[in-house]
Amino acid sequence: MMPVSPRIAARLTALLLAAALVLAPELAEACPVCNSAKNEASRIAFLATTAFLSLLPLGLVAGVLLWLRHTIRAEEEVEPG
Repeated sequence: MMPVSPRIAARLTALLLAAALVLAPELAEACPVCNSAKNEASRIAFLATTAFLSLLPLGLVAGVLLWLRHTIRAEEEVEPG
């Protein structure tokens, strides 16, 4: 058997994984609870909660970065020179 380079092996692995996800979408479901909502209000509640929990970390990181920027600018204004 001919040896396969790591680069080709990685590409083949990625291709097989992508094919599995495309050909078997039920395997790619992230959360069976979200798809089992009995009515429209429950479905919307699941989606809103998912969006909130997905955006919350981004908002926290943005808040910390803005606070750091504000603090650094305030320190630069205080320093002489």
